[in-house]
Amino acid sequence: MSSQKKVVRKTILQYRKLLDREIFDQRNESVLTNISQLVVEKKVNCVHSFLPIEKNREVNTWPIIGAMRKLNVRAVLSATDFQRQTMSHFWDDDSLEFENDQFGIPTPINGKQANLAQVDMVLIPLLAADRTGNRIGYGKGYYDRLLSGMNPKVWKVGLTLGPVFDHFSFAEPHDINLNFCVTPHQIIDCDSTSV
Repeated sequence: MSSQKKVVRKTILQYRKLLDREIFDQRNESVLTNISQLVVEKKVNCVHSFLPIEKNREVNTWPIIGAMRKLNVRAVLSATDFQRQTMSHFWDDDSLEFENDQFGIPTPINGKQANLAQVDMVLIPLLAADRTGNRIGYGKGYYDRLLSGMNPKVWKVGLTLGPVFDHFSFAEPHDINLNFCVTPHQIIDCDSTSV
C-alpha cells in the first residue's frame, strides 16, 4: 500500500473524530437529502447499505435506511465476519435485530438472507474519494470483494462527510471505482469526470 494512502487514511480519520457534533449532524442530514434524491432519480428498487461505526464518525446510515422504507425501496444490511473476512447480507425488515460486534459495529442477527442479485445500488463507506471514483476505505478489501461478485451494472455510491479530492495518483488495479460520490454538499457523477 502506498505511503500516501496511509497518510490520507490516518489524517481523514483523525479529522472526522474532531468534528463538532452539531456540524456532524448537519452534514449527515445533507447526505440523507442527497442520497434520497439520487435513489429517486435512478429509480432504485433495492439498496445495500453499511451500518455506521460510531467511533469512526462514519456517515450515519440509520436515517437513510429509514428513508428507504418511506420510499418503498428495499434495503439489504450486512454483517462482517472478521475471522473469515466475509460478509453476510440480510433483508431489512421489522423482525431484524442488531447487536454490536467486538469493534462496535451494529450487526444484524436472526435476519432473512438477502438475494444480492436484487440490489441495484450499493452504499459504500469511505474515508476519502476523488472525483473520478477512486476511493479509500479501511484497506481490508471487503467492498472490492463484495462488488466483484455483484452485477457490474450495480450503482456504486460512496458516502462521505468530508471533501472529495481532485485525483488520487495511487489507485490500485484491484480497486473498483465509484459511479457516484455523495457528500453533504453535492452528488458527484464520477463516471462523467475525467482528469
